[in-house]
Amino acid sequence: MKHIHYDGSIITTGDDIAEAVVEYAAALGANGGTDTVHVPTFDAHGTATTSTILIGPASQIVVSDADEDELEPEDEGFVGRLREASAAAGSVQVVHADRGPTASER
Repeated sequence: MKHIHYDGSIITTGDDIAEAVVEYAAALGANGGTDTVHVPTFDAHGTATTSTILIGPASQIVVSDADEDELEPEDEGFVGRLREASAAAGSVQVVHADRGPTASER
């Protein structure tokens, strides 16, 4: 599981979901775009919920490891849609110094 730190809030979600959000934020930032994203998550009581975040060129998103939990949300449809949106965000390619190309660039 991962924590997405956004605008003073902490959103707990699955690993793949958090990675897709960061990739999309990077693609939007590189291309000057904005979007609202409804992130599958759950609250402190384990209830499934959704957090809506606005992502744009000035977004400051940090992802950190969370305690592992059997309730980790997984949403392949959400991850797929976000990766497609990353690929369609614009022609400027995102550079990741610490790893290879993003999933949307493969």
